[in-house]
Amino acid sequence: MADGWRQIWSDFRDSLRGKPSNPDSDRTVETPESADSRAATIAPGPPIATASPEPPASESAAANSNPDGSEQLTRQFTESAPSETEPTADSDQAQPATARRPTLSQYVASIFAITTIPAALVFFSSDYFADMALPSPPAPNVVATFEGGQITLEDIEAHLKMLLSPTGSSPGSMSQEMLLETVEDLVSDQLILRWAANRKPEADESFQHAIKHINENLNLESFADQLHTERISISESSMREYYDKNKARYEGRSFTEVRDEIRRTLVAEQEPAFVEDYLEKLRTSASITRSFDLLDVPAPSQEELETYYRQNIDQFRLPRRAIVDELEFSVSEFGPKAQQEAASALLGIQGGATFQATSERFPKARFSSRAEVPEGSKSPDWDRNVFALVTGELASVFQAGRSYYVVRLQEVMPAGAKSFAEVSPTIMTALSAQKEQRWFADNGEKTLFTIKGQRYSLRDFYKEYEEASLRDQFEGAEGLKRLANALIDRMLLVSDTYDRLLDVENKPLADETRLRLLRQMMEQEEVDDRIEVSDEQIQAFYSDNRDRLVSPPKSRIRYVRIGLGSSEADANRARERAEEAYRKLTGAVPASDFASVAQEYSEDVETASKGGEFPDWIGESGDPLSELMSHPFHEAIQGMEPGKVGKPFELGGSIYIVEVTERTSPQQLALDEAKPFIEEYLTNQQHRSMAEELQRRQLEEAKVQLYPQLLEEYLTRTASRDQPTSP
Repeated sequence: MADGWRQIWSDFRDSLRGKPSNPDSDRTVETPESADSRAATIAPGPPIATASPEPPASESAAANSNPDGSEQLTRQFTESAPSETEPTADSDQAQPATARRPTLSQYVASIFAITTIPAALVFFSSDYFADMALPSPPAPNVVATFEGGQITLEDIEAHLKMLLSPTGSSPGSMSQEMLLETVEDLVSDQLILRWAANRKPEADESFQHAIKHINENLNLESFADQLHTERISISESSMREYYDKNKARYEGRSFTEVRDEIRRTLVAEQEPAFVEDYLEKLRTSASITRSFDLLDVPAPSQEELETYYRQNIDQFRLPRRAIVDELEFSVSEFGPKAQQEAASALLGIQGGATFQATSERFPKARFSSRAEVPEGSKSPDWDRNVFALVTGELASVFQAGRSYYVVRLQEVMPAGAKSFAEVSPTIMTALSAQKEQRWFADNGEKTLFTIKGQRYSLRDFYKEYEEASLRDQFEGAEGLKRLANALIDRMLLVSDTYDRLLDVENKPLADETRLRLLRQMMEQEEVDDRIEVSDEQIQAFYSDNRDRLVSPPKSRIRYVRIGLGSSEADANRARERAEEAYRKLTGAVPASDFASVAQEYSEDVETASKGGEFPDWIGESGDPLSELMSHPFHEAIQGMEPGKVGKPFELGGSIYIVEVTERTSPQQLALDEAKPFIEEYLTNQQHRSMAEELQRRQLEEAKVQLYPQLLEEYLTRTASRDQPTSP
């Protein structure tokens, strides 16, 4: 259950302070060149998505993640765009962002990905209050009462001041509806505290852990803000000098207009060195002992590796494999003529045509030459027809799933097992993880380091390491030692923030954070554990929304990518190269094939070596119930005609020249394919409904009474107070 309480702290704070939660606003997509590496760690899913921007008739569905990796192509496009506060490379003082050391906020974040509850907290509508009568309040400042408590105007002002001060808003700019929601929130907070008094969440170790890190991060963020606003001094003359050297990037804006932007840029440049100096002073003044030899986990021996291989030989067995030439005629591509077209292809091959030549007659058919197909990896119908052949035999047209096949068996490789040499890296990884866990369990009570006499055990360290999912960043003994030193730095900074009484300054926000964490716990126990989605509900939803449960068109592409660089001069050179490559591909200069142009011009080394071929399908979201997402790259290629090179376009710091080599047609999803998405959608729907009912029931049981006339008077007074006075 504790896992549900965790999410990136910055997201939580944004939601707490009223920033809009848009699941697509910062959605990013990987570049094609990174897709292969992700494919090794992300299990593929069915290539499905919405074909229409309208959500199901019952309700708009929330955007979801894409299981098939088809979002990958545009993730880096947004990430690679330069920050407006970063200096350009053609400035004397500037340096590329990738060359800079991390800022304090980045440094702190790099030590731990502190996590807490999901940011999508529900502010329920005030329908409950709307039906109430308007009795007189018990006191002029009381806007609501409930069994055992009351909410005053002072409570509202304190609450709004805490939440709105970072954004510069004021209570006078609030609407009545927002004030009603604030009152409802304050009442609910009191009811949650009553729930917590009975539930006693402080007994949960995960809750204590989350609260501890939340408070620490609040202090570290406040400290980072102090560095930016107070500790790092930027002279007026240095800002003016920077402006004079970089006038071109500010497009005619005056120094006054960009002064704050320049200051932020120069602070960002100075911050890494300032932070390192500051940390060094903290390290020098603190009494620190280290026993980092405890992080030297013994590696598995050769004998252990071989023993593991013998004891787990079944894991490494290989099924029979058919080596085939194959043409696949999908019903989604050929419709009712799929079988007829496959029969025509078979007739040509029987007449002496090669599979390669036949594939050129049927460009929509999927052609594979000497493909290795393990038994069981395709449908039983495919296995039954193919493995019954003898070497060199050509099968009759047969159907497997939603496709018709023309197949020649080239060879059958017998079942067996991978050799020890082939699987030893895999065994090493598995055994190392096992030995690591045993090592930290056996030595957990030993002291890894002390700071000012405070002991930190190996078990404490390993718990942080596991919970923060830092294995990829800090591999091996040396990586663990770097992490331990980073943790020491974090603890030194946290201790320093307490010395500065930042915990006192942040107490209101910390209390509010604790309340939201308690709300999430309460909803998990009172709502989530009671949600049930039946097969009958899924079937009914599928029947009602079948026309929306389709896979949209997806494309296979090859492309050339040329980076725009970090200056206008770099960008101009990149555009010239892109235009030159485009002319070669379209015949404006002596014709060149796409593969050779990609190898000459593309800056994606991996795909360029393969003639620019991107290995995966490009399409929209994998969730057919999510709203249609605006993916610029998808949109750019969707209108391209297959077989023709599209005009160069710029996106996320690069220029792309794309040729669509293949495109699928929309296809109706079967119930089994759509079931996981329908179940998730209905679960979320039930959660919203049941959470609203829970809060309404709590408000009714607490006999809440609202006095909205006081809110009207309050709004009138604050609006009048905030009106500018005449000169």
